[in-house]
Amino acid sequence: ILVVFAACDCGAVSDGDSTMKKTFFAVLPATVLLASAAVAGGIPGDYNGDGKISREEFRNEAARVAFEADKNKDGFLNQDEFKLNDEQRKSMDQNGDGKVSVEEFQIAQMSGFDQLDKDRDGLLDASEMGR
Repeated sequence: ILVVFAACDCGAVSDGDSTMKKTFFAVLPATVLLASAAVAGGIPGDYNGDGKISREEFRNEAARVAFEADKNKDGFLNQDEFKLNDEQRKSMDQNGDGKVSVEEFQIAQMSGFDQLDKDRDGLLDASEMGR
């Protein structure tokens, strides 16, 4: 398993009582972080509040993170928008153009879902997320 860490400032989250800044760390597979955040706080990612992350919920959260990180809205995550070292960038750059597109980022994030979904039910529960 290739593990990649990179920080993305993704704004603020409000739970109704307080607001806190959140930073996502992309981990290939980033599923662990996104899914764990959903179980820990009920959000983000667990859109229906059932305590599990479906493939669709995870895909939506990965897309949201990618689009929020793309500050200049050019469809690519440059070094200023998302910190990656050369090896990390190459692993995400599927078409070899030297850039990581929002789509390539999402694909890289989704690759971890199946690795974590041990029971192959299409959902990540607390035990699969290490909770």
